[in-house]
Amino acid sequence: MSVFYLDASAVVKLFRSEDETSLLREALEGASTWVSTELVSVEARCTARRLGVPGLVERAEGVLENIELLAYTQAIQTRAGAGFRPALRALDAIHAATALALADDLESVFVYDLELSEALTSEGLRTESPGRTN
Repeated sequence: MSVFYLDASAVVKLFRSEDETSLLREALEGASTWVSTELVSVEARCTARRLGVPGLVERAEGVLENIELLAYTQAIQTRAGAGFRPALRALDAIHAATALALADDLESVFVYDLELSEALTSEGLRTESPGRTN
């Protein structure tokens, strides 16, 4: 069973066409499960509304239906607050802590934020950013 964690930057690419979207979709095809923190639903909806593109909120909702959203538990809160190297913004720390909580089951973490990717890699997780050029 392939379990892939998606951070907010990856989720957004699934409902808003960006340069990396087609390669990301291709990379995710083999996954049996997509997972993320439950907070990604807020991030995705807020991003879709902020962009103001007709139908984008509905597309975001459709993507979210395909993601198993994991609860923001006390353990994740504690780990996120303990910090990472490099230091992360709050939501990125929550993504990192959530992914680490699933480390034994994850095949890969799909992330386009360079600092988050570096922090996850330093914690021993495999990260992917299909199509990222920088």
